Amino acid sequence: MKVKALYGFSPELAPFAGKRPAEQMATLRSWGVNAIFGGYENPVFVEAAHAGEIAVYAEFSCFAGAEWWERVPASRPITDRGQPLEEEDWYYGVNPTVPQVRHERLAALKNLLMAHAIDGVWLDFIRWPCHWEAKNPYLSHTSFDPETLARFSRDTGIYLPPSRVSEVAQILLGQYEEEWISWRCEQITSWVTEARRVLKRVRPDALVGLFGVPWRLADHEGAILKVIGQDYRALGQHVDVFSPMVYHRMCGRRPAWIGEVTEEIHELSAKPVWPIVQSVNKPSTLPAEEYGQALDMALHHQASGGVLVFTMESALDEDKLAITKAKFGGC
Repeated sequence: MKVKALYGFSPELAPFAGKRPAEQMATLRSWGVNAIFGGYENPVFVEAAHAGEIAVYAEFSCFAGAEWWERVPASRPITDRGQPLEEEDWYYGVNPTVPQVRHERLAALKNLLMAHAIDGVWLDFIRWPCHWEAKNPYLSHTSFDPETLARFSRDTGIYLPPSRVSEVAQILLGQYEEEWISWRCEQITSWVTEARRVLKRVRPDALVGLFGVPWRLADHEGAILKVIGQDYRALGQHVDVFSPMVYHRMCGRRPAWIGEVTEEIHELSAKPVWPIVQSVNKPSTLPAEEYGQALDMALHHQASGGVLVFTMESALDEDKLAITKAKFGGC
């Protein structure tokens, strides 16, 4: 049975406000939903969800947030021009190699798993910095701070001269590009490896999911590896389910693109893929018919094991909800 999930459940949303958890579950089941992201803070709700055969998952933010820049200044990446990375709209990218950040996020993950009876955790912002949700995203090369460069030299044995940041960056992006890309990817994969160990110790039956940047190897001149650091071949050894964020309208694509991304990630990772499609009206109004096309592509592609909808609140639009129920087999 394919997964049919809604992201962003809240008991305060109009169809559920004031209802008991069992009634909320009955509504979700009537729509054909069999998994949700959110609501796990209430143990009575989780119990009702499980009784209704609805899985409850949590999203876990890894390497992003303005609070890190404020509290741990070293977490703010340095670009190849030697300048601190600037925020983009709401996005504050964080250097994933900083020990304090890595340790604190693992501790927070453990606390989440111990406190709530969730069926899985989807790692989000598990990448090097990039605000990718655009047709032509700005691709920053990071991080060229002294601490990160020292870690790279120590791990690889490659000597880097004490030169200006721009000169060192030129060396790494030129002469040692292959080693630099591989090392940066390993920083992401190694943290996911540790996160999996934490999850399996606390909740052995829970899934490790990953919200991935929806780029194929050939997109943006190989930026999924060069900029993002998500190596789906390596990550496939530690992740149970991949959910590429195939927000087609945000990325300036057609719904058919969803299937192309889904197929490549499945081939690279050899793991189930549950793509997450957009219902939100960004960067412009998403017609209900086009939303339905995206759902069809994600749900019925041969490489897909299901679909997630981002976000549930946007999908509650009358026309979109009718399409969701029709595609999910609800009544």
